[in-house]
Amino acid sequence: MGRYKMLAAAIFIPLLILSVAGCSGGSKKPIVFAHAAPMTGDSGQFGQVESQGIQLAVDQINAAGGIDGRKVTFVDEDDRGLPDEASNVAQRIASNPDIVAVVGHWNSSCTLAAIPIYDAAGIPFITSSINSKISGSSKWEFRDSLTDEQAGSQIAQYAVTKLGAKKIAIFYDNNDFGKGQDSVFSSIATGLGAQIVDTESYIEGQSRDFTPQLTKIKAAQPDLIFLAGYYTEGAMIVQQAQQLKMDVKFIGPDGLNSDQLVKLGGSAVEGVMFVGYYSPYRTFPGTAQYNAAYKAKYGHDSDTFAALAYDATNMILDGMKANGPTRDGIQKYLAGVQNFPGVAGPITFNDKHDATRNIIVLTIKNGQIVPADIQP
Repeated sequence: MGRYKMLAAAIFIPLLILSVAGCSGGSKKPIVFAHAAPMTGDSGQFGQVESQGIQLAVDQINAAGGIDGRKVTFVDEDDRGLPDEASNVAQRIASNPDIVAVVGHWNSSCTLAAIPIYDAAGIPFITSSINSKISGSSKWEFRDSLTDEQAGSQIAQYAVTKLGAKKIAIFYDNNDFGKGQDSVFSSIATGLGAQIVDTESYIEGQSRDFTPQLTKIKAAQPDLIFLAGYYTEGAMIVQQAQQLKMDVKFIGPDGLNSDQLVKLGGSAVEGVMFVGYYSPYRTFPGTAQYNAAYKAKYGHDSDTFAALAYDATNMILDGMKANGPTRDGIQKYLAGVQNFPGVAGPITFNDKHDATRNIIVLTIKNGQIVPADIQP
Protein backbone atom coordinates (compact mmCIF):
# COMPACT_ATOMS: atom_id res chain seq x y z
CA MET A 1 0.00 0.00 0.00
CA GLY A 2 2.90 2.31 0.68
CA ARG A 3 3.94 2.14 -2.96
CA TYR A 4 0.41 3.16 -4.03
CA LYS A 5 0.46 6.12 -1.63
CA MET A 6 3.84 7.20 -2.96
CA LEU A 7 2.58 6.87 -6.55
CA ALA A 8 -0.56 8.88 -5.72
CA ALA A 9 1.57 11.59 -4.13
CA ALA A 10 3.85 11.64 -7.15
CA ILE A 11 0.82 12.26 -9.39
CA PHE A 12 -0.93 14.68 -7.03
CA ILE A 13 1.97 17.08 -6.45
CA PRO A 14 2.58 17.91 -10.16
CA LEU A 15 -1.17 18.33 -10.60
CA LEU A 16 -1.26 20.71 -7.64
CA ILE A 17 1.59 22.69 -9.13
CA LEU A 18 -0.23 22.89 -12.48
CA SER A 19 -3.41 23.95 -10.72
CA VAL A 20 -1.66 26.75 -8.83
CA ALA A 21 0.09 27.83 -12.02
CA GLY A 22 -3.26 27.84 -13.80
CA CYS A 23 -4.79 30.04 -11.10
CA SER A 24 -1.83 32.40 -11.32
CA GLY A 25 -2.22 32.59 -15.09
CA GLY A 26 -5.96 33.15 -14.66
CA SER A 27 -5.34 36.28 -12.63
CA LYS A 28 -3.72 37.73 -15.74
CA LYS A 29 -6.74 37.26 -17.96
CA PRO A 30 -7.97 40.45 -19.64
CA ILE A 31 -10.21 42.90 -17.83
CA VAL A 32 -13.44 43.30 -19.78
CA PHE A 33 -15.92 46.13 -20.08
CA ALA A 34 -18.73 46.67 -22.57
CA HIS A 35 -19.81 49.26 -25.09
CA ALA A 36 -23.57 49.34 -25.70
CA ALA A 37 -24.80 51.47 -28.59
CA PRO A 38 -26.40 51.38 -32.04
CA MET A 39 -23.75 49.77 -34.22
CA THR A 40 -26.28 49.33 -37.03
CA GLY A 41 -29.54 51.03 -37.97
CA ASP A 42 -30.37 54.68 -38.59
CA SER A 43 -28.10 55.95 -35.82
CA GLY A 44 -25.40 53.31 -36.23
CA GLN A 45 -22.70 55.83 -37.09
CA PHE A 46 -22.79 57.13 -33.51
CA GLY A 47 -22.03 53.72 -32.04
CA GLN A 48 -19.31 53.07 -34.58
CA VAL A 49 -17.40 56.27 -33.81
CA GLU A 50 -17.83 55.67 -30.08
CA SER A 51 -16.22 52.27 -30.57
CA GLN A 52 -13.28 53.93 -32.32
CA GLY A 53 -12.71 56.32 -29.41
CA ILE A 54 -12.92 53.44 -26.94
CA GLN A 55 -10.49 51.31 -28.96
CA LEU A 56 -7.92 54.10 -29.00
CA ALA A 57 -8.07 54.44 -25.20
CA VAL A 58 -7.77 50.65 -24.79
CA ASP A 59 -4.82 50.51 -27.18
CA GLN A 60 -3.07 53.23 -25.20
CA ILE A 61 -3.58 51.64 -21.78
CA ASN A 62 -2.42 48.24 -23.08
CA ALA A 63 0.66 49.78 -24.68
CA ALA A 64 1.47 51.21 -21.24
CA GLY A 65 1.25 47.78 -19.61
CA GLY A 66 -2.48 47.50 -18.90
CA ILE A 67 -3.90 47.51 -15.38
CA ASP A 68 -1.49 45.81 -12.95
CA GLY A 69 -0.07 43.82 -15.83
CA ARG A 70 -3.48 42.74 -17.14
CA LYS A 71 -4.62 43.68 -20.62
CA VAL A 72 -7.93 45.48 -21.05
CA THR A 73 -10.50 44.65 -23.69
CA PHE A 74 -14.10 45.51 -24.48
CA VAL A 75 -17.06 44.05 -26.32
CA ASP A 76 -19.37 45.97 -28.66
CA GLU A 77 -23.05 45.23 -28.05
CA ASP A 78 -25.43 46.47 -30.76
CA ASP A 79 -28.74 47.73 -29.37
CA ARG A 80 -29.70 49.04 -32.86
CA GLY A 81 -31.16 52.14 -31.23
CA LEU A 82 -34.21 50.12 -30.13
CA PRO A 83 -35.36 50.08 -26.48
CA ASP A 84 -36.41 46.41 -26.56
CA GLU A 85 -33.05 45.38 -27.97
CA ALA A 86 -31.31 47.62 -25.43
CA SER A 87 -33.01 45.64 -22.67
CA ASN A 88 -31.71 42.39 -24.17
CA VAL A 89 -28.21 43.84 -24.48
CA ALA A 90 -28.28 45.12 -20.90
CA GLN A 91 -29.37 41.69 -19.64
CA ARG A 92 -26.48 40.00 -21.45
CA ILE A 93 -23.99 42.50 -20.10
CA ALA A 94 -25.26 42.54 -16.52
CA SER A 95 -25.40 38.74 -16.29
CA ASN A 96 -21.76 38.36 -17.37
CA PRO A 97 -19.66 38.63 -14.17
CA ASP A 98 -16.52 39.32 -16.22
CA ILE A 99 -17.87 42.68 -17.44
CA VAL A 100 -17.02 45.38 -14.92
CA ALA A 101 -18.48 48.54 -16.53
CA VAL A 102 -20.32 49.89 -19.56
CA VAL A 103 -19.88 52.82 -21.93
CA GLY A 104 -23.40 53.47 -23.23
CA HIS A 105 -26.12 53.54 -24.22
CA TRP A 106 -26.30 56.31 -26.83
CA ASN A 107 -30.04 56.76 -27.50
CA SER A 108 -32.05 58.16 -24.59
CA SER A 109 -34.85 55.61 -24.98
CA CYS A 110 -32.29 52.78 -24.90
CA THR A 111 -30.60 54.16 -21.81
CA LEU A 112 -33.94 54.50 -20.02
CA ALA A 113 -34.72 50.87 -20.87
CA ALA A 114 -31.32 49.66 -19.59
CA ILE A 115 -31.12 51.62 -16.34
CA PRO A 116 -33.20 49.28 -14.12
CA ILE A 117 -31.22 46.28 -15.36
CA TYR A 118 -27.82 47.80 -14.64
CA ASP A 119 -29.10 49.16 -11.34
CA ALA A 120 -30.28 45.74 -10.19
CA ALA A 121 -26.97 44.14 -11.22
CA GLY A 122 -24.82 46.91 -9.72
CA ILE A 123 -22.80 47.69 -12.84
CA PRO A 124 -21.52 51.25 -13.48
CA PHE A 125 -22.18 52.85 -16.85
CA ILE A 126 -21.38 56.18 -18.50
CA THR A 127 -23.89 57.42 -21.06
CA SER A 128 -23.97 60.34 -23.48
CA SER A 129 -27.80 60.28 -23.65
CA ILE A 130 -29.36 63.63 -22.79
CA ASN A 131 -32.91 62.89 -21.59
CA SER A 132 -33.47 64.54 -18.20
CA LYS A 133 -35.26 61.48 -16.78
CA ILE A 134 -31.84 59.81 -16.59
CA SER A 135 -30.52 62.31 -14.01
CA GLY A 136 -30.17 60.74 -10.57
CA SER A 137 -31.97 57.60 -11.71
CA SER A 138 -29.36 55.22 -10.30
CA LYS A 139 -26.16 55.34 -8.26
CA TRP A 140 -24.58 53.34 -11.09
CA GLU A 141 -25.42 55.84 -13.86
CA PHE A 142 -23.12 58.67 -14.97
CA ARG A 143 -23.58 61.11 -17.86
CA ASP A 144 -20.73 62.87 -19.69
CA SER A 145 -22.97 64.97 -21.96
CA LEU A 146 -25.54 67.60 -21.04
CA THR A 147 -29.17 66.96 -20.12
CA ASP A 148 -31.78 67.93 -22.68
CA GLU A 149 -32.73 70.81 -20.39
CA GLN A 150 -29.16 72.10 -20.37
CA ALA A 151 -28.53 71.52 -24.09
CA GLY A 152 -31.95 72.72 -25.26
CA SER A 153 -31.69 75.82 -23.11
CA GLN A 154 -28.24 76.74 -24.40
CA ILE A 155 -29.14 76.24 -28.05
CA ALA A 156 -32.41 78.18 -27.69
CA GLN A 157 -30.50 81.08 -26.15
CA TYR A 158 -27.99 80.90 -28.96
CA ALA A 159 -30.70 80.86 -31.65
CA VAL A 160 -32.54 83.88 -30.25
CA THR A 161 -29.76 86.04 -28.80
CA LYS A 162 -26.87 85.23 -31.17
CA LEU A 163 -28.63 84.41 -34.44
CA GLY A 164 -31.50 86.84 -33.89
CA ALA A 165 -34.21 84.29 -34.70
CA LYS A 166 -37.70 85.73 -34.17
CA LYS A 167 -40.00 83.23 -35.93
CA ILE A 168 -39.01 79.63 -35.27
CA ALA A 169 -40.48 76.32 -36.41
CA ILE A 170 -39.73 73.09 -34.55
CA PHE A 171 -39.47 69.77 -36.38
CA TYR A 172 -38.72 66.94 -33.93
CA ASP A 173 -38.28 63.18 -33.81
CA ASN A 174 -41.21 61.76 -31.85
CA ASN A 175 -39.08 59.85 -29.33
CA ASP A 176 -37.70 60.59 -25.85
CA PHE A 177 -34.81 62.56 -27.30
CA GLY A 178 -36.82 64.69 -29.72
CA LYS A 179 -39.73 65.35 -27.38
CA GLY A 180 -37.40 66.48 -24.62
CA GLN A 181 -35.60 68.87 -26.97
CA ASP A 182 -38.90 70.24 -28.32
CA SER A 183 -40.24 70.98 -24.85
CA VAL A 184 -37.14 72.75 -23.53
CA PHE A 185 -36.28 74.66 -26.70
CA SER A 186 -39.84 75.92 -27.10
CA SER A 187 -40.08 77.11 -23.50
CA ILE A 188 -36.74 78.95 -23.50
CA ALA A 189 -37.13 80.48 -26.97
CA THR A 190 -40.60 81.89 -26.25
CA GLY A 191 -39.38 83.17 -22.91
CA LEU A 192 -36.74 85.15 -24.77
CA GLY A 193 -39.35 86.71 -27.04
CA ALA A 194 -39.25 84.42 -30.09
CA GLN A 195 -42.43 83.07 -31.65
CA ILE A 196 -42.88 79.35 -32.33
CA VAL A 197 -44.83 79.55 -35.58
CA ASP A 198 -45.27 75.80 -36.17
CA THR A 199 -44.37 72.47 -34.56
CA GLU A 200 -44.20 69.21 -36.52
CA SER A 201 -42.96 65.70 -35.76
CA TYR A 202 -41.90 62.50 -37.48
CA ILE A 203 -41.02 58.91 -36.53
CA GLU A 204 -37.40 57.80 -36.67
CA GLY A 205 -36.80 54.89 -39.03
CA GLN A 206 -40.27 55.11 -40.59
CA SER A 207 -40.72 58.58 -42.05
CA ARG A 208 -39.13 59.22 -45.44
CA ASP A 209 -41.39 61.81 -47.06
CA PHE A 210 -41.34 65.00 -45.02
CA THR A 211 -42.94 67.29 -47.58
CA PRO A 212 -46.36 67.46 -45.82
CA GLN A 213 -44.77 68.78 -42.61
CA LEU A 214 -42.32 71.00 -44.48
CA THR A 215 -45.14 72.50 -46.55
CA LYS A 216 -46.90 73.53 -43.32
CA ILE A 217 -43.67 74.93 -41.94
CA LYS A 218 -43.00 76.88 -45.15
CA ALA A 219 -46.45 78.48 -44.95
CA ALA A 220 -45.62 79.72 -41.42
CA GLN A 221 -42.57 81.58 -42.82
CA PRO A 222 -40.02 80.90 -40.07
CA ASP A 223 -36.55 82.38 -40.23
CA LEU A 224 -35.11 79.32 -38.46
CA ILE A 225 -36.04 75.63 -38.03
CA PHE A 226 -34.99 73.78 -34.89
CA LEU A 227 -34.49 70.22 -36.19
CA ALA A 228 -34.47 67.90 -33.17
CA GLY A 229 -33.50 64.53 -34.58
CA TYR A 230 -30.70 62.39 -35.96
CA TYR A 231 -28.58 62.65 -39.08
CA THR A 232 -30.41 60.13 -41.31
CA GLU A 233 -33.76 61.90 -41.26
CA GLY A 234 -32.02 65.24 -40.84
CA ALA A 235 -30.27 64.92 -44.20
CA MET A 236 -33.53 64.02 -45.96
CA ILE A 237 -35.43 66.86 -44.30
CA VAL A 238 -32.89 69.48 -45.36
CA GLN A 239 -32.76 68.08 -48.91
CA GLN A 240 -36.55 68.11 -49.21
CA ALA A 241 -36.68 71.65 -47.80
CA GLN A 242 -34.28 72.70 -50.54
CA GLN A 243 -36.52 71.04 -53.14
CA LEU A 244 -39.42 73.10 -51.77
CA LYS A 245 -37.21 76.19 -52.21
CA MET A 246 -37.32 77.02 -48.51
CA ASP A 247 -34.91 79.80 -47.62
CA VAL A 248 -34.43 79.07 -43.92
CA LYS A 249 -31.64 78.26 -41.47
CA PHE A 250 -31.48 74.89 -39.72
CA ILE A 251 -30.07 74.30 -36.26
CA GLY A 252 -30.27 71.15 -34.16
CA PRO A 253 -28.95 69.25 -31.15
CA ASP A 254 -26.10 66.75 -31.13
CA GLY A 255 -28.14 64.11 -32.98
CA LEU A 256 -27.14 65.85 -36.21
CA ASN A 257 -23.47 65.88 -35.24
CA SER A 258 -22.06 63.28 -37.62
CA ASP A 259 -20.10 63.29 -40.86
CA GLN A 260 -22.88 61.03 -42.12
CA LEU A 261 -25.07 64.13 -42.28
CA VAL A 262 -22.61 65.51 -44.84
CA LYS A 263 -22.36 62.24 -46.77
CA LEU A 264 -26.12 61.76 -46.92
CA GLY A 265 -27.13 65.39 -47.37
CA GLY A 266 -24.48 66.59 -49.81
CA SER A 267 -24.51 70.24 -50.72
CA ALA A 268 -28.01 70.69 -49.27
CA VAL A 269 -26.68 70.58 -45.71
CA GLU A 270 -24.15 73.38 -46.19
CA GLY A 271 -24.67 75.87 -43.38
CA VAL A 272 -26.67 73.53 -41.12
CA MET A 273 -25.70 74.13 -37.47
CA PHE A 274 -25.74 71.73 -34.54
CA VAL A 275 -24.47 71.20 -31.02
CA GLY A 276 -21.17 69.61 -30.16
CA TYR A 277 -19.03 69.22 -27.05
CA TYR A 278 -15.73 68.57 -28.82
CA SER A 279 -13.79 70.02 -31.71
CA PRO A 280 -10.15 69.42 -32.69
CA TYR A 281 -9.90 73.21 -32.89
CA ARG A 282 -10.44 73.59 -29.13
CA THR A 283 -7.42 73.67 -26.86
CA PHE A 284 -8.16 71.68 -23.72
CA PRO A 285 -5.11 69.86 -22.29
CA GLY A 286 -4.57 66.67 -24.26
CA THR A 287 -6.99 67.54 -27.09
CA ALA A 288 -4.32 68.02 -29.74
CA GLN A 289 -2.47 64.84 -28.77
CA TYR A 290 -5.71 62.86 -28.73
CA ASN A 291 -6.83 64.10 -32.12
CA ALA A 292 -3.42 63.41 -33.64
CA ALA A 293 -3.51 59.83 -32.34
CA TYR A 294 -7.11 59.38 -33.49
CA LYS A 295 -6.32 60.75 -36.95
CA ALA A 296 -3.23 58.55 -37.26
CA LYS A 297 -5.33 55.48 -36.44
CA TYR A 298 -8.51 56.24 -38.40
CA GLY A 299 -7.47 58.72 -41.07
CA HIS A 300 -9.72 61.61 -40.04
CA ASP A 301 -10.44 63.97 -37.15
CA SER A 302 -12.40 62.80 -34.14
CA ASP A 303 -15.96 63.94 -33.65
CA THR A 304 -17.83 64.66 -30.41
CA PHE A 305 -19.01 61.14 -29.67
CA ALA A 306 -15.66 59.46 -30.29
CA ALA A 307 -14.12 61.99 -27.89
CA LEU A 308 -16.81 61.52 -25.23
CA ALA A 309 -16.39 57.74 -25.44
CA TYR A 310 -12.62 58.12 -25.18
CA ASP A 311 -13.06 60.25 -22.05
CA ALA A 312 -15.60 57.82 -20.58
CA THR A 313 -13.24 54.91 -21.14
CA ASN A 314 -10.35 56.70 -19.51
CA MET A 315 -12.47 57.51 -16.46
CA ILE A 316 -13.37 53.83 -16.16
CA LEU A 317 -9.71 52.87 -16.56
CA ASP A 318 -8.71 55.36 -13.87
CA GLY A 319 -11.36 53.80 -11.64
CA MET A 320 -9.71 50.42 -12.18
CA LYS A 321 -6.31 51.87 -11.30
CA ALA A 322 -7.63 53.54 -8.17
CA ASN A 323 -9.90 50.86 -6.72
CA GLY A 324 -9.30 47.70 -8.70
CA PRO A 325 -11.20 46.32 -11.72
CA THR A 326 -14.49 45.72 -9.94
CA ARG A 327 -17.96 47.12 -10.51
CA ASP A 328 -18.17 48.56 -7.01
CA GLY A 329 -14.65 50.01 -7.12
CA ILE A 330 -15.26 51.76 -10.45
CA GLN A 331 -18.58 53.18 -9.24
CA LYS A 332 -16.95 54.63 -6.14
CA TYR A 333 -14.26 56.27 -8.23
CA LEU A 334 -16.74 57.78 -10.72
CA ALA A 335 -18.92 59.16 -7.92
CA GLY A 336 -15.95 61.26 -6.79
CA VAL A 337 -14.75 62.53 -10.17
CA GLN A 338 -13.77 66.21 -10.01
CA ASN A 339 -12.22 68.09 -12.94
CA PHE A 340 -11.24 64.97 -14.85
CA PRO A 341 -9.04 66.23 -17.73
CA GLY A 342 -11.18 65.10 -20.64
CA VAL A 343 -10.17 65.88 -24.21
CA ALA A 344 -13.69 67.32 -24.68
CA GLY A 345 -13.23 69.47 -21.58
CA PRO A 346 -12.96 68.92 -17.82
CA ILE A 347 -15.57 66.65 -16.25
CA THR A 348 -17.07 66.88 -12.78
CA PHE A 349 -20.08 64.76 -11.84
CA ASN A 350 -22.64 66.51 -9.63
CA ASP A 351 -24.87 64.83 -7.05
CA LYS A 352 -27.11 63.50 -9.84
CA HIS A 353 -24.05 62.19 -11.70
CA ASP A 354 -24.51 64.73 -14.52
CA ALA A 355 -21.56 66.54 -16.06
CA THR A 356 -21.74 70.29 -16.53
CA ARG A 357 -20.22 71.70 -19.68
CA ASN A 358 -20.86 74.32 -22.34
CA ILE A 359 -21.90 73.56 -25.89
CA ILE A 360 -19.92 74.43 -28.98
CA VAL A 361 -21.90 75.22 -32.12
CA LEU A 362 -20.64 73.46 -35.23
CA THR A 363 -21.61 74.00 -38.85
CA ILE A 364 -20.98 72.47 -42.26
CA LYS A 365 -18.71 74.58 -44.44
CA ASN A 366 -17.34 73.35 -47.77
CA GLY A 367 -18.34 69.82 -46.79
CA GLN A 368 -16.46 69.92 -43.49
CA ILE A 369 -17.70 70.12 -39.90
CA VAL A 370 -16.13 73.21 -38.31
CA PRO A 371 -16.93 75.57 -35.43
CA ALA A 372 -19.50 78.21 -36.40
CA ASP A 373 -18.21 81.76 -36.70
CA ILE A 374 -20.58 82.87 -33.92
CA GLN A 375 -20.26 80.93 -30.66
CA PRO A 376 -22.47 81.00 -27.53
